[in-house]
Amino acid sequence: MKMQYLLIGKIYIGAFVILEMVYNLELRFSTGIWVFGPGVERFAPAGYKPAKDIVKLIEEASTVAGLLGLEFHYPTEVNEGNVRVVKDALSTTKLKAVAIAPVLSQEAQWARGALSALDEDTRRRAVERCKKATDIARELGAEILIIWPGREGFDFPFTTDYQKLWNNYVNSIKEVSEYAHDLKVAIEYKPEDPSSYLIHGSAGRVLATILELRQYGVRNVGINVEFAHAKLAREWVPETIVLISRYNALYHLHLNDIFTHVDLDLFPASVNLLEYLELLYWLNKVGYSGWLGLDLFPRYLNAAEMVQQSIENIKTLYAKLEKVGWSKIEEVIKKNSPIEAQKLIRELII
Repeated sequence: MKMQYLLIGKIYIGAFVILEMVYNLELRFSTGIWVFGPGVERFAPAGYKPAKDIVKLIEEASTVAGLLGLEFHYPTEVNEGNVRVVKDALSTTKLKAVAIAPVLSQEAQWARGALSALDEDTRRRAVERCKKATDIARELGAEILIIWPGREGFDFPFTTDYQKLWNNYVNSIKEVSEYAHDLKVAIEYKPEDPSSYLIHGSAGRVLATILELRQYGVRNVGINVEFAHAKLAREWVPETIVLISRYNALYHLHLNDIFTHVDLDLFPASVNLLEYLELLYWLNKVGYSGWLGLDLFPRYLNAAEMVQQSIENIKTLYAKLEKVGWSKIEEVIKKNSPIEAQKLIRELII
């Protein structure tokens, strides 16, 4: 999302005019086209709803007020065979392709790893899939390649050469990122599932890889923070956002929510309301300029309605922050006072 400047005051000193300005986020929402799909999961392998043609899914997404962009998986949702149809549907509905994510987790060939696979043929197939996804992103005008390393890890002790695992993974990301030099390559971390232990299980672990890649001159790799995954990693997401921003590595967001340890992609701010308020404050503070992606799992709900209510949740919280005032919130934070913070919290939630 672009940063807009709001003029909030003028102070005249002699012949000079000093303009006090603050960042204000332009709330640009995107969502995965998979949100409108049948909702297949391990507890409902046939899905909760009938499958629909990709054009029908895009048309359904276009009914959501305030939704500007869509994200796709390659090759399951968009591929060489339907890319022109998808492009035409996006043009007709005036939705933008925001991100493409190569599928590297849902097939038997990735059971023992993809980009980090110890088997070289498997690793090469994973790299080539990412390159093909990059070509699709270029065709659609998408700006982000999302890599979710859901199989980059291991399941049992004494089964894995960890040195080779990491070398293979970093080399793969380097090759893919160099090929996708004109895109943002956003790595989405998660501690576990589907593999028992994922090597990119936290923001800090991804940052370590990003810094290593920068030593090789690769500077287009960043992070896609999914709220639920960050919670699974026991992170406080507002602080994580600040950490990542210190390295200019915050490339994308997937907003949703979670109760405890099950990644069900609920309405954002439906559980962790306070954390979302602080998250939006810090996104504004650090000058985040990307999309607000919604990664949701409607299951038995109407998908368009779930996306709509998610957008309204975020917009309402943001409006509340604006009403209380960015400068007032900043002053409370500067006081470092739990007592004053409680007063602020009551003002924000009432």
